[in-house]
Amino acid sequence: MIGGKNMNWRVAWLAALLLCLAGCATTGSEQGASTQGAAAIVDPPVRTGVPALLIAMPNSPNFVEVRKSLVSEVQKNFNIHTFTVGPETRDADLAASIQAANPVCVVLMNNATINLYRQYQTANPIAKMPPSVLLMASFVEELQSQIRRATGIAYEVPGVTAFVRLRSVITTPINRVGVIYRPVFRNFVERQKSLAAREHVEIISVSVPNDVTAAGLREALHSLANGHKVDAVWMLNDNAMVRDEEFVDDAWRAEVTEAKLPLIVGVSNFVEPSFPLGTLAVVPDHEALGLQAANLIFDLSDNDWQVESHPVELPLSVKTVVDIRLVRANFGLQPDALRHIDKALE
Repeated sequence: MIGGKNMNWRVAWLAALLLCLAGCATTGSEQGASTQGAAAIVDPPVRTGVPALLIAMPNSPNFVEVRKSLVSEVQKNFNIHTFTVGPETRDADLAASIQAANPVCVVLMNNATINLYRQYQTANPIAKMPPSVLLMASFVEELQSQIRRATGIAYEVPGVTAFVRLRSVITTPINRVGVIYRPVFRNFVERQKSLAAREHVEIISVSVPNDVTAAGLREALHSLANGHKVDAVWMLNDNAMVRDEEFVDDAWRAEVTEAKLPLIVGVSNFVEPSFPLGTLAVVPDHEALGLQAANLIFDLSDNDWQVESHPVELPLSVKTVVDIRLVRANFGLQPDALRHIDKALE
């Protein structure tokens, strides 16, 4: 990889890490603080006698977009306090912000922020905790059981939704989809199998160790392509599977390119025509996600904040991103494919 292609990939990769990895792309730990180079986040004026809502999040575009639509819906009912989270933020910083705001509910965006809140809860095992809404994090359903008084909205779009969208875009038949997972995600994959079966898609799953190497992942992909004869491969939003650029090149890119299989991804930044990897991504609509979170908060408020009885919701609105150049060259483009694509990249 040289020149512009290498730079394009690095930019896409760093953006994708915001959603896939446990870390954040921001710095600073003071409530309302903005990060260097990021837009300042300004909360609406505080009013006396109005309950508070604390939003803890990285200050980067996707998260800011979700916050904007969320705040527009809830600001009449709640005072908004935004706490920006970055690599240097500690659980004590988040705890101080919660104590200062005294919120009736905490909105936690991304895995690193949720992990800080979990550390805060662990350090205070008998303290009363505000209910929390988990957003824009990988595998929220699995995280819910690790946080006291939590619910949220999944960021993973059900696999079957992506499979059906892929069928509407390419002419190659999609009947068997391969997926590789680590043991911690076994239950997630099993749930996806039953959903996919309703659309006559068989998910072929292969388990790999938690410390899977690039060679081990490449072997599993080779097994799906040549042994199980899958029609497509589905990449989970698991940071251990996409740990760095070299790992992705050595495993995913090398094997999927050789097998000439469409790769379904859960992060739009992995669909990059100038350096092909993902064929199709189906991701939540961020503006709609903020509105859905607002409705969830109103529902919880009406139900006296009984979050334990509220299951994690699926995203109600999604967007489809497709590498049209890759599809045309390898899988055939359906005549009406563009009707089913929100963002076509060439």
